[in-house]
Amino acid sequence: MSTELKILTAFETWRGTARTRYDEAALPTAEELIAAAQDHSELDVGGHYPALLVWAEALKQVRALALTDNTDVIGSHDSLYVPTLAIEPVEYAETEEEYEEILDLEPEPEPEPEPECIDPDLRDYQPHEFRLLDGFSDVYEFPGAGLLARVQDDGSVALEWNLPSYAVGNGLVRLYRVVSDEVEFDRDPDAGEPRAVTVSERWVDRDPLTTAYRHYQVWFHEGTSETHALRSEPRLLAEAAYIRPIDHIDLSVAGSKVKGQWAPLQHTHRVAVFAVKATARRVTRRDEIAVDTQNLQGFRFTPQYKGEEYKFVAERYVLIAGEQRASARSAEFTVYVNAEVLDVPITVDEVFDGFDTRFNISWENPDSGEVRIYRTQEAPTDGLQDRVVEVDQLDSFGLAQRDWANDLERGMSSCTVDWPEDWYSVFLTPVSVVGNQAKVGRSHSRVRVGRITNPTLYERVNNQFLTFGWPEEAHEVTVVFGEPGTGHQIGPRRDELGSNIASIHRQTYEQEGGMRLRLPAAGDIALVPSRVYEGQQIWGDPDVFHYDGLQQFHYEFVPYNGHMGLVVYSDREDQTPRQFTLRMQHGRLPLEPNDGIEVKARRIVGEHPEGPDFLPGINSRRLHPNAVEEFWEVDPSILDDTPQGVFLRLFSRGDHKPGTPVTAVIDPVSGTLSLDQWRAYLKGQSQ
Repeated sequence: MSTELKILTAFETWRGTARTRYDEAALPTAEELIAAAQDHSELDVGGHYPALLVWAEALKQVRALALTDNTDVIGSHDSLYVPTLAIEPVEYAETEEEYEEILDLEPEPEPEPEPECIDPDLRDYQPHEFRLLDGFSDVYEFPGAGLLARVQDDGSVALEWNLPSYAVGNGLVRLYRVVSDEVEFDRDPDAGEPRAVTVSERWVDRDPLTTAYRHYQVWFHEGTSETHALRSEPRLLAEAAYIRPIDHIDLSVAGSKVKGQWAPLQHTHRVAVFAVKATARRVTRRDEIAVDTQNLQGFRFTPQYKGEEYKFVAERYVLIAGEQRASARSAEFTVYVNAEVLDVPITVDEVFDGFDTRFNISWENPDSGEVRIYRTQEAPTDGLQDRVVEVDQLDSFGLAQRDWANDLERGMSSCTVDWPEDWYSVFLTPVSVVGNQAKVGRSHSRVRVGRITNPTLYERVNNQFLTFGWPEEAHEVTVVFGEPGTGHQIGPRRDELGSNIASIHRQTYEQEGGMRLRLPAAGDIALVPSRVYEGQQIWGDPDVFHYDGLQQFHYEFVPYNGHMGLVVYSDREDQTPRQFTLRMQHGRLPLEPNDGIEVKARRIVGEHPEGPDFLPGINSRRLHPNAVEEFWEVDPSILDDTPQGVFLRLFSRGDHKPGTPVTAVIDPVSGTLSLDQWRAYLKGQSQ
């Protein structure tokens, strides 16, 4: 079908509907419609058929619908049947004679048009007066130049452009040529419609758009004079496009769907539609709906909730140079979506039989529809309570078909729901359903916490480091300390034995990799998980273990008869025989009891050595916190027989026995562990 025939067919469809609203004599004749289909300028002032001006705007819209293959909506748009010129329907004659009398009436005089201001920067040069573009050269936008197309309050489009600073100030005269088209066109000043020639860097386009966008190119000629500029090669300053926004959205609600419509425009690639609640402060990109369709003339949308007012915004996209470009966003248009389904409250009683927990739920059935009880581990989507949604949408809001607990007891007013053993949270949510509409009621929730697993305590000399498997759903773990043998009586509550010495939240535990403690002595430890829910702290079952305590030993090297002596102190009176080992390592400190070479020593009690020989090992009989009853003389041969850069360090010997305190040996100042320092010191004393 030819383009003219498509347009004429659309005009005839429009005329058939218009005849049901207006007298036939008030409508264009077949001859007039044929002329308008062949030449669209007949719908503008100055055409051969002035009677067409009565319906000019409506027929332009019908023509656009025909060109975009959207004629199926012609009969449903009221805006297509409003005359451009104000003619009341009562003025239309019912007979041919009366119609002729109306035509013979004297027309009211039109007001004199105000004289237009002549722009002194405009020039009336014609395209043929300019030098043609060299067809063999590549055309690029002038580097650093800019062109903006902005709509003004009166609907006109203001074009503003400029050349970069390095290209001006040379005393040359410039003639700027503005060309445009309703579609993208080649980079050639003769490829578009000539619009203006000016010496200014601004021009206002007052002609209304006939398609979705208007493409502009600004070219310039420069020379020592305007005559010289006419003969110069045209250069492309820049190109830009003004995209017409969606100016109106006609909204309606049918059932649970919102429908929006607008007049289609040729060359629209797609329309992005955004929907939010009317109370939302902003409409953002993530609010886009109907993303799988082009929405050339409207959209359909099913909102999440009923009983809410929604606002809609549209953004037109066109394809230019193979990429999508957007118009400004439309104004906000609002519509209210009614709700009809009633709320149904429920009563929940928790029952524990020593093994399992279950809930007895009851309610009053409404006059219509049914009540569904959903059991879920997580709360439904926030804000869903008291909202009306489609039944098919419940799954996406966290209420899946598999979570419908009373589906085998439909029509009853009560049911029993079990609390699964591996669930630490349970939400019981009533949903009232009428047809395909569902109203979600208030959820009843219960929570509990899991057990602590694999607690392990590491000694850190002056503190302890505790690790364990974090209990399910716990927000916090509390450490309770008690006397030995009281582990199963202590707890975190005020009416229980024990002292709460530390607590840690999950985030801190994960950041630090464990929990740091300062345990006062040997005793029983209880780890108790908890979570806060609805303002109450819910405690879980404790995990109890025994702490054997820690005994610390300090040592230092001292001068003794021109040699080195070793003194060991205990943090408490110690009558237990102890075994230590003194190690030396070249280039660094020894790291463990078997690192490096063992240094020999002999025990001194009072002022007398126990024997003449220096033997491996430091073996004590009794140690004190401050007093010295025994100490050890270090084998003096190490001062002469070892190379430079040797370090000494004392370690406890033997494995830790369960049920006894852990032994920790505390090093003195690191400088006193260097054998070189002692050589220098003892040498200085001897001189």
